[in-house]
Amino acid sequence: MDWSKKDWEIEDSLFEAKRRVDNKISWQHPHIIGTFPSVKMERDVEFHSLNERLFYYLLELDTEVTRYYVQPIEVEMEYLDSEGQKKVWHHVPDVLVFRQGVEPQLFQIKDLSAEQTKTFLLCNKKCEMYAAQMEWSYKVIYPKQMPEKIQSNINFLVGFLKKRKSFSKWIDLVLNKMESLQECKIILLAKSFQSHVDYHAILPLI
Repeated sequence: MDWSKKDWEIEDSLFEAKRRVDNKISWQHPHIIGTFPSVKMERDVEFHSLNERLFYYLLELDTEVTRYYVQPIEVEMEYLDSEGQKKVWHHVPDVLVFRQGVEPQLFQIKDLSAEQTKTFLLCNKKCEMYAAQMEWSYKVIYPKQMPEKIQSNINFLVGFLKKRKSFSKWIDLVLNKMESLQECKIILLAKSFQSHVDYHAILPLI
């Protein structure tokens, strides 16, 4: 599927976050909440844990990901109360991803220590059913299972996604240098400009 030319106005409204970050149960499940400026979504993205943030950073770096929505939908969960009356609560999966070449992907992000409780299994079953009805895929993922080196690289590289205003005047010069130098280490390419500018200033572009 080609999502690159899609108008996202409907999805932006339909998949607006269904809940906000909070620390209501941090005493029971310690976690860090916050926001970061998304280059891909052109707005702040909220996260409920560093585990979630790591995966959202990966989505930011993935050039095949066109768009993603956090806390995008509510999935009805039915249960019987103490008096046998049917009640409903709503489970909110973590993120809906639109990636080139595949159907939309609904993800639940979990920590390695997540318990396979009855509620956990029921949520997965309901989310799978919901995704199937929408012709999406559904998957539970564990970002912290990635090697530490990859996690470190993700956290490092995401800081270079934002375009600096000065980049436009250097792009042609960098490309010309690369053509003349052929294969070259990044640090040597950067230092080749030091007669014009402090090479540290051009490293983010390279």
